[in-house]
Amino acid sequence: MKRWLAWVISLASAGLFLLPVLWLLVASFRPSRAIFGGLGASLSAAGWTLRNYPSAFERAGLAYAIPTSLGLLLIIVAGGLVVNSMAAYAFARLSFRGRELLFSLLVALIILPIEVLVVPLFLTARDLGLTARSSPTVLALSLPFVAKAFNVYFLRQHFLAWPRELEEAAVIDGAGVWQQFWRVALPGVRPALATVALLDVLMHWGDFLWPLLITDRASTRTVQIGLANLFTEPPLDWGAILACSVLATLPVLLGFRWFQRHVVAADNSVGLR
Repeated sequence: MKRWLAWVISLASAGLFLLPVLWLLVASFRPSRAIFGGLGASLSAAGWTLRNYPSAFERAGLAYAIPTSLGLLLIIVAGGLVVNSMAAYAFARLSFRGRELLFSLLVALIILPIEVLVVPLFLTARDLGLTARSSPTVLALSLPFVAKAFNVYFLRQHFLAWPRELEEAAVIDGAGVWQQFWRVALPGVRPALATVALLDVLMHWGDFLWPLLITDRASTRTVQIGLANLFTEPPLDWGAILACSVLATLPVLLGFRWFQRHVVAADNSVGLR
């Protein structure tokens, strides 16, 4: 009886959280007059349409926005895995003067929101020439977020939990520091790498403030900027807005589903110290 009750509560909770997503998907195939015509109009068999998706694709400029957002994610995820994992291994295994102080300052950066950092980031990007029209916009969108304090902290904790004896055995076989990192330690924290990659995807696919500040042309918009413009460019078409919302949400859902087993493995593989 307790098991059945737990199943009922779980299904009810899941349905409660999934209801807005299901309504979003259904409403994206309905004309605007049916979306706000009540429950009966929303579920009626008449008035279903596919025109919202081509309209959203054209009006939001997704032909440019989707490649820009994907390029942004590719640089942040790939570059972040390299930079953050190397920094985390250095903090976990290498001994150097001021290591603990530097790590404490790094952890303190986690509490700073993007709103606090956006002006210094913009000035730095401008001084480096990333905001110039001759510079690829995707670099200005992505480079400031390749290195992350939280990712370094998270990976360092997993490196600390990884058995040091395996690296000592590699030293006996003649492995240097780079080989210990690349061949022994890094494969051992692969689930943690998948976790930080997924966190980067979830965080930066929905970026709005920084792309709004750094982009000045329609051809350099991200998906979220294109979606926001649908609210300001007349005529206001809620069918296109909801269709664009589905297209903006789908990659996140697919990415989470793809990396879910790795995230679970990261939670269960090693304990954090």
